[in-house]
Order: sequence, then structure tokens, then C-alpha cells
Amino acid sequence: MTRVRPTWPDLPAHVRDAVVGRLGGPVTGWTSHDGGYSPGWALTLESATGRIFVKVASTEHAVAARLHRQEAVRTAALPDGVPAPAFRWILELPDAEGGDPAWVVIASDVVSGREPRTEPWDLADLDRLQRLARSIAQHEVPDCGAFPAFADHTWPEAALLADERPTGLATYDPWLAENLDLIAGTAAPERQAEAFAGPHLVHGDLRADNALVVRRADGGEEAVAVDWPHAMRGAQFLDQTGMLPAVHAGGGPAPGEVLQRTPLPADVDPEAVTVWVAVLTAYLARGSLLDPPPGIPHLRAFQRIQAEACIPWLRERLRAGW
Repeated sequence: MTRVRPTWPDLPAHVRDAVVGRLGGPVTGWTSHDGGYSPGWALTLESATGRIFVKVASTEHAVAARLHRQEAVRTAALPDGVPAPAFRWILELPDAEGGDPAWVVIASDVVSGREPRTEPWDLADLDRLQRLARSIAQHEVPDCGAFPAFADHTWPEAALLADERPTGLATYDPWLAENLDLIAGTAAPERQAEAFAGPHLVHGDLRADNALVVRRADGGEEAVAVDWPHAMRGAQFLDQTGMLPAVHAGGGPAPGEVLQRTPLPADVDPEAVTVWVAVLTAYLARGSLLDPPPGIPHLRAFQRIQAEACIPWLRERLRAGW
């Protein structure tokens, strides 16, 4: 991740004033956290009332602002015991001349931890991320609450690839283009609805860059999940497997090797996992061939390397009849 984010002094004065007012005192120090795939500010602020982590987006970046609002709702509704920082507040502010809200600020507790070691991958940290995914999935959330049903969203990319057959597929392993119909059938909407249904909490974007490793009271270490705008309700394997393309793309073990180290829960249906791998493969491959979204120029390259990690995983599972 190479994004260099704007800093506290870069915020418009009226936004800084509003944040200071919400904190109850002046900001005495700040740290800007670079990286990530969304535009905007990510800051740890220090004041007389303590430390707090804030994310800020301008509504000029409509997606980022929407995700901040979404994260506020979903983080505030997390069940007790979920390994995540506590949500504190949200501010929606107009521009300096007034009018419609032009700035969204959300705040949560600061997590004092380190980033998982990924260059090269520390297998102990990878195990912590896998245990984190299983820990999140142990929490069940109610239907029709703050968390949409994962199964209600249909991923159309496999069918679109089979229909469009874009020329850019020629830059991938030929197996992908040769098996588009099989992949589309595996990822058919009715199979997705069945595979992804469940009552379990799903982070929805759990990777190394959305987790921190913290020290426990007993001296051991465990991982905590941050950045929750995509949290949903669904099947218990989605987070644990969804991170694996990024792990392998970043030089870590292949998905099958990771799942040997930290197996999926015993009651997970292998065919449901294969549906998910087919969905991920098509989503990432098709996305990598599109123009980059505004403000996130490096997203497509990241999707590309993940798609390349997915293809052999999907091929292996389909050959095994899962």
C-alpha cells in the first residue's frame, strides 16, 4: 500500500474546529496513518481528554463518505466481545459556506498495536489473523438489524465474464477463459444464496491491513479487526477464506496450506466454500480489467494479483469435486 494520506493541518479550519469541539479541548498531537485504498484522512489525535482515532472524508469522494457513514452504524452495533475498537461518534459537517453536509468524521478508540508482519509473512501472525476470523464468526447477529444479509447480495461477475469474454482475459492463465461457463455455473445466484446464508458476523474486508496485533494481559499476542464498513450477517467461513487471495498474492502460503494450519469449522460445507472461491476469482479478475475508480488508482493492480492467486485455488477445488 503506497497511499500517502493528507494530515491534520490539511483539514479545513472549520472541520478541525468541529473536531476540537467534539473532543472538548485542543489537539495537542497527531499521527497520520498512510496506506489503504480509500481517499481521505486517517488520524490518531491527542488531546487533554486522551487519544482517539478519526477518519475523515469529503463528500466529493461520495464512496468514501458513504462507507464512513456505514461504518458508524455497523461498528456501533457490534456485539459485546467482538475484537474491535469501540465506536465513539460521528459528525456530518457542511462546507465553510454552509449548505448540505460536505464532510463526514467518524471516531473510535485507539488500538495500541502493531501491523501484522507480512514482508515476509510471519506465520504466527497469519495464524492470529485466521483465529481472528474464527473469533468474529463466533458472534451471531440478528436478522433485519444493522448488518445486511451477505446472501442478499448477488455477485454477477462470473456470469458477466462468461457473457462478455473480455479480451483482457488473455493476460491470465488460459484455464480461466477456458472454464468461464463452469465458473459461472458454480457461482450461479441460487448457489450463492444458499452458500452464503447464516447468522454469523462477517467483517467483509478482513486482511492484514485491516487488523492490528495487540498484547494481551498474559503477555501473549492476538489480532484485532479495524475498518468495519462492510460488516454483514452470513456464513461463518467467509472472512477466514476471503483473506486468503491477498495472503498468497503478498507472498504468503497458498490458501490450502493456510487452511491446513487453521482448519475451517467442522460443519462448513466444502461446496459452499468452492462457490465463494468462484465468486472471488470472477470478481477480482473482472475488476482488474476495469478502469480504476476515482481516487484509488492502485486498486486494479491489487485485484489483479489476488485474482492470479485465486485461479489455482479454484482449479484445485473444482478438480477435487468440492
